[in-house]
Amino acid sequence: MKKLFQPLILALLFVVFVGGSWLHIFNDYWQLVLLFMGINIILTVSLNLINGYMGEFSCGHAGFMAVGAYVSSVLTVWLFADDKIFGPAVLPASWSILLFPVILIIGAIAASLVGLLIAVPSFKTRGDYLAIITLAVNYIVKSAIENMEVIGGPRGFVGMKRVMNGMAGVF
Repeated sequence: MKKLFQPLILALLFVVFVGGSWLHIFNDYWQLVLLFMGINIILTVSLNLINGYMGEFSCGHAGFMAVGAYVSSVLTVWLFADDKIFGPAVLPASWSILLFPVILIIGAIAASLVGLLIAVPSFKTRGDYLAIITLAVNYIVKSAIENMEVIGGPRGFVGMKRVMNGMAGVF
């Protein structure tokens, strides 16, 4: 009974939180908290898969998530926002809510390609050496993000606020 009850409760909580966000039951602060909870749940599940079930110690999860997040953000701003770096929007902002899941999948594919690029040379490593390689990847991604002026450099990426404001009118 417990095996069926726990997933049912989790699915019900998911429906309540997503439905509450769509129906504007939760204010902006709580929606932001739920967003960060979802991001951290994704990171925790991936860490549990590698560290818990496989028994390997990997430190590169944050770097791979950063690659996916930056690819999704840059693509979203390039497609839907009038930006001084990327120029005028390619598509109208009203399409952003429809294409956003596709853009997230593209970001996930980019992160998985970077992960594959790192995984192929490090297939034979185990234990501490895998941790060292993935930690190095983490720092390489961090340094690359901080040194690319196109995506804001050390100041961080700007422009997503305008796109998110464009999405607000769709709901």
